[in-house]
Amino acid sequence: MINFEKKQVKIISVIIAAVFVFSIVALGVSQYQSGMAGASSSNVGIVDYSKLIAEHPGMQPAREKYEAAAKQVQEDFQNQAANMTPEQQQQFIEQKQKEMQDKQKELIDPIRNSIEEQVKAVADSRGINVVLDKNNVLYGGQDITQDVLTKIQAQGDVTTDSTNSSDATSDEATDTTNSSGQN
Repeated sequence: MINFEKKQVKIISVIIAAVFVFSIVALGVSQYQSGMAGASSSNVGIVDYSKLIAEHPGMQPAREKYEAAAKQVQEDFQNQAANMTPEQQQQFIEQKQKEMQDKQKELIDPIRNSIEEQVKAVADSRGINVVLDKNNVLYGGQDITQDVLTKIQAQGDVTTDSTNSSDATSDEATDTTNSSGQN
């Protein structure tokens, strides 16, 4: 076995302690730097989803269509209820509830898809990796609600304008053709 003098044991102990302390410091520094890099690349955005739904340009027409369908169901029930047994009335109600749920989904899904597309577009343009509903966040995050709403409203206006202008253009072309044929 190797015999060390007390002085050699102290030097070896100090070297081992220094290497240990150095490795702990190096590990801490590397973890801090990787944490900072992760924080800058994982920006979190927040949106007020209920505001986006409420102020979406397609929401009012969807609401009107749903209310018209609900009114029609109510009228149908009132007209047919007198000739139905209670069981038939219950079946009718259950069937119409399912139809109304399907109608609601049919009307709301395009609005939700539009919102999701615009949230993704705004988040990508800002370098945001995660977007959460504002109601689920207690603190922090970049609020991108207004930017998303602006894009949604612009998208709605563009869709409406392009449809109207293409109709107007085709009407003008028809008028020009008709007047050319008359001359």
